[in-house]
Amino acid sequence: MVQIFLNSDILAQIKAIQNNENLKDEQEVIIRAIQNYSKKNNSDFPQQQNSFEDEISNTTFDGHIEMEKIRNILEDVTSENLIKKLPQHEIYKMPDAGMIHRFHTKILPVKFSLMCLSKMIIEQENPWIDLNKFKVYALDSAKFFIKKFDSSSIQNKFKIHTGFPISKLNNFKSDDDSYLSYARSSKRFTEQFVGRKLRMKDPQKEHDVQMGGALFEMGLIKAKLDKSKKIIVTLSENGKEFVSYKNELIDFIYNVQANKPSSIFSQQEREFYFKKILPEFEFEHIFVKLLLEEEEINVTVKRDDKDKVEIFNCSKIEHTSKIRDLFKQEFGKFCKKKFDDVKFLNTLEEESIRIRSNTIMGRLMEFGVFTKESTRKSGPYTRRHNLSDLR
Repeated sequence: MVQIFLNSDILAQIKAIQNNENLKDEQEVIIRAIQNYSKKNNSDFPQQQNSFEDEISNTTFDGHIEMEKIRNILEDVTSENLIKKLPQHEIYKMPDAGMIHRFHTKILPVKFSLMCLSKMIIEQENPWIDLNKFKVYALDSAKFFIKKFDSSSIQNKFKIHTGFPISKLNNFKSDDDSYLSYARSSKRFTEQFVGRKLRMKDPQKEHDVQMGGALFEMGLIKAKLDKSKKIIVTLSENGKEFVSYKNELIDFIYNVQANKPSSIFSQQEREFYFKKILPEFEFEHIFVKLLLEEEEINVTVKRDDKDKVEIFNCSKIEHTSKIRDLFKQEFGKFCKKKFDDVKFLNTLEEESIRIRSNTIMGRLMEFGVFTKESTRKSGPYTRRHNLSDLR
């Protein structure tokens, strides 16, 4: 997990510290660093968490966004010298070609982060926000949001924790596990759902700066370098549209509305996802369209080392294995059409296929397109009837 989120320079420093201090491994270096940081701030880490809500409630996102102010501030934003988005297969290598990154598991953290950016733009009366300051603001706001959700009357009605940072530390076997899990979940949220610099070969060349993260990859924010070479971000046109649609769940948690939400996303948000975000990811767009088809689909699968054609009915998918089989077939077709070298398909592990296909289904369930009994892990999945507005 550490290698996923830390660049090579930081990893080299960690290794050097491990050798100099005679520590067991890199994990112990990180544990010591977090413990020392906690001591420096004169408090025990779990105690900080117990008073966390009081500490941040006045300095984080409060659930209110005035769209008229956003539009006025962003009225004259230019699109010069913007950081250009790389194709998914260049950011994450071939297994993620044409797909939303597998760590961008759900869309509610995306919506929430976008709302935090909007609030910062209003508070600072500036269209461009420093990415690092945005990360801090969004992380603190997300922790506060989850704590409020966990104490709300709808905590058992919706499953929304995936993607957000953890807020409870008493569910782990040891303090070391707590420290690491807390640090990892916080890092994962800011890197995956807010944004991160990918690499910069030459600090003097702006075009060498590249960026990742759900907001940027989904086309919801724009980014560039300021005069000091720091990344600054603002809302794109699609970002402005997405943030303008009310989210009843978030509004309920922040007491913006009294009525309990009936779903995680509104119909407007649902339509926006299918019409503005999904088309940014060519293969996933194709795959989801197949899952929304009314007609049965022929899927060729290997059974006992022989090819066999099976019928795939999308109105009710009996098991996750069916989703995996369709994914494998269609991803193979996509890669053979788009890329010259598709040798990796022969070595793509079944577990990797399962994770990616299930993650796509998880987002469809988040939007209420498919439903599954909570007691059943692998299906069946039932598709909602009226889908004409999503095609």
